[in-house]
Amino acid sequence: MEILELQKMWQQYDARITENTRINKEILKRILRTKPEKRIQWMRWRAIYEMVMPIPIMCIALIPNTKFRNEWDFYIGLALLVIMLARLQYQTIQKYHLIKMINFSNPIIQIRKSIIQLEKFSTKVMKVGFVDLIVGLVGICLMCKIPVLTKNFALVTIFIIFSSVVSSYYHHKKLKNKLNKLNAELDEIEELEKE
Repeated sequence: MEILELQKMWQQYDARITENTRINKEILKRILRTKPEKRIQWMRWRAIYEMVMPIPIMCIALIPNTKFRNEWDFYIGLALLVIMLARLQYQTIQKYHLIKMINFSNPIIQIRKSIIQLEKFSTKVMKVGFVDLIVGLVGICLMCKIPVLTKNFALVTIFIIFSSVVSSYYHHKKLKNKLNKLNAELDEIEELEKE
């Protein structure tokens, strides 16, 4: 009788230890997921900022310097600028959507696929962004009747393009580092799930 009671007690303790281990792993997973979730939340807020800010900046910069003219160059410039801004908004909305698709309640494989999609999209946007920049500059020049074939215009254009290239490269590198950290954190969670 004593051996049966000991076995029963042993099984109860074993069940308690198993349950405690499961609870501890779940708590650890939740703790490990908070950091990547905060990182993704920051990326979402950044995408919202990128959606909202170009419009007021363009309005503040262009409205005082632009005079409405009923001429073809004004309309072409306006069309080029609107096309560039619409493309920029569309790309930013796509980026926000890709960031929003990263959901930590999904399996890790699906999270990794979403991260890869976001990284590919970011690289594509960076490469195409320089064409958009040139289109926008041409549009502004046509709207504001800025003489293009002058030394000052060339210097300002070179400065804008150079600063845009450096800024885009910096932000792309920063995003890539954040996604690499996110992948490392997902590796930790995946190792914990395998145990």
